Amino acid sequence: MDEELSNKIEQQSKLLTDEDPRERLNGILGLTNIALQLPMKERETIVARIAKLSDDNEPFVRWNVAHALARIGHSSGTKIIADKLANDDHMVVRYKAALALDMIGDESAIPILQKMAAENYKIGEHAVLRAFSAIALSTFRSEAAVRVLAGLVNDEDPVVRWHVAVALGEIGLPSGVQYLEKLINDPVPPVRAHAAISLAQIGHEDGISILESSLEDNVERVKRIKLASLSTLKSIVKLERS
Repeated sequence: MDEELSNKIEQQSKLLTDEDPRERLNGILGLTNIALQLPMKERETIVARIAKLSDDNEPFVRWNVAHALARIGHSSGTKIIADKLANDDHMVVRYKAALALDMIGDESAIPILQKMAAENYKIGEHAVLRAFSAIALSTFRSEAAVRVLAGLVNDEDPVVRWHVAVALGEIGLPSGVQYLEKLINDPVPPVRAHAAISLAQIGHEDGISILESSLEDNVERVKRIKLASLSTLKSIVKLERS
């Protein structure tokens, strides 16, 4: 790292201790922009500097720490989120933490997201955290992620269930089919529709019978999506067999 860049890091780091929280935000932004100019392996020192504000008394500073860690993308940010931001008292900070874990993409985040997804929040605004935990889990193509999503299949909030359907399709593992079988009969039409899409996306032959048994839908648009997904899935299975 050249001397000019080192000096810029020190200048921006001084802002992190400023009494004015707006200046602390400027320091976070400045350091983040510098980090993005560096190779990934050299970003850890900047992550450590920004992490000092994960205990800041202003929630908007803390959630900007999470956002910065997401943009920088270094795996060391995962532990900072696990130790501090994932358990923050402020809902927006936890929400930003879930998004950051998604963007960093380190598999050590799965147990953290499992804990965040299992929090007993009431239906409504706090369900956003469970929903974004589901979104973040879609990054990880692993059985561990599928198991965490399985625990959200019966979530009381339909937005969470919809995101679970989306995530199972994105992960694409055959083990997700059994959970989509439940979601394809969900009382909420968009959840049923995306469960059908995800069955086609996974491309496993077990999805054919599930789709066939669910074609009688009282919402015409959902029925069309199920028929289209069934056609796509049959084509995929046929290609695999040939």
